[in-house]
Amino acid sequence: MKRIVAALFALTVTTAAMASPADTYAAKCKMCHGDRGQGGKMSAKPIAGLPSDQVKAAIENGKGKMKPVHIEDSAGVAQHVAGLPRPK
Repeated sequence: MKRIVAALFALTVTTAAMASPADTYAAKCKMCHGDRGQGGKMSAKPIAGLPSDQVKAAIENGKGKMKPVHIEDSAGVAQHVAGLPRPK
C-alpha cells in the first residue's frame, strides 16, 4: 500500500512539473486575466500579446495590485501570453 501511495505521489509531482505553459496559465492566471488574456473581472486590462519580458517581470515581481506569483516556468507562461492574439 505504501508503494502505491508513493508511486501515485511521484506521478502527481512529475505530471505537475511537466505542465505546459498553457495549462499553467489556465490554472494560475485565467481567473483574473481571462482565458485568452483579454482581461477579466479582477484585471480588466488585456495582457494578450504583451512582450514576454514584461509578462515575466510581472509574474516574478508583481505589478500594480498583482502580487508576485510562484510559477515554475514563468518564461514559458510569458511566451504563451506574448503569443496570444491581442483583443480588438
